[in-house]
Amino acid sequence: MSNTKIEFTAQELEAIEEIKRHSYLDPRFDAAFKALLNEDEALTSFLNGVLRLEDSKRIVKVNVMNTEVNILFPEVKAFRFDIRATTAEGRAVNIEMQKVMPSHFVDRILLQHSAFLLQAKYELDKDYMSRFPVEPTEEQRAERLARRYKIPPTYAIWICDFKVPHQREYHDVWRVTNGEGLTVTDKIKYILIDLTQFSASENELDSDEKRWLYLLKHAGVQESLPDFEDEVFSRALRRICVGKADAQLLKDQANNMMTDDEKLDFIAYHKVKARKEGLAEGRAEGRAEGRAEGRSEGLTDVARRMLSKGMSARDISELTGLAEDQIQAMKA
Repeated sequence: MSNTKIEFTAQELEAIEEIKRHSYLDPRFDAAFKALLNEDEALTSFLNGVLRLEDSKRIVKVNVMNTEVNILFPEVKAFRFDIRATTAEGRAVNIEMQKVMPSHFVDRILLQHSAFLLQAKYELDKDYMSRFPVEPTEEQRAERLARRYKIPPTYAIWICDFKVPHQREYHDVWRVTNGEGLTVTDKIKYILIDLTQFSASENELDSDEKRWLYLLKHAGVQESLPDFEDEVFSRALRRICVGKADAQLLKDQANNMMTDDEKLDFIAYHKVKARKEGLAEGRAEGRAEGRAEGRSEGLTDVARRMLSKGMSARDISELTGLAEDQIQAMKA
């Protein structure tokens, strides 16, 4: 066990004080999300539920993989996934938790899945070639050629804490189809979960999918949660219990809730958007009053979005210029 002392910044300590007001870490942030699901039995249960697999198609074992991939993109510092795993049946799975809808949402899904697919193909071929003989037979050479472009089944699961455009229910599946709407391949699937449309109450949780989504949606706001008399769920809840969280998990969760480059980009994006929509303060004297009102509405909208990302009232006040008590009122 490491004896390394963990140091905290003033901002981290402030965020941790906010965290300690609740019973559970909020799994809509990365650290707690991974703590909740990044365990073999929990992940197996979650995947069987969300992928809606039954009988012989059910996943029996998963292998959690390194979340960083060796695919490089311009402007991306490090390409990482939230949770990446392979199953004993040969499926490659990527699970992403998204608290706020990014710009070019569909583009991001496709880009990330492209990297995920390439990495999965690389690992499949690497494993195959590690067992390939130095002096292959003609049959072995023929097999290698036949599988050159073979890809593993790759499933991307996006859990979204925002309204997914054009989605009518909380669970939807995107596939690769032809012009007639027929599925071209079952090897690529995108499962979109819209938490804003998931409204099952505690007595309506009749599947593992609904049980996991209930915990994801409510752990950050409810002080008591059911374990469904199931040891897998019970252990998962213990992993995100604030009172049992170690210093490193608290620090990681605090940093998830604080402002970083991506959040600053997010804030800047919405400020620019507000200005383009005429909500920023105008300089023309004849429209000053209307523009000022628009600016206030625009900044209020930005502040609400920042609150949804777990940022503190103090940080929001500094970045938007709104009064801290006004932001506290929004939070309440």
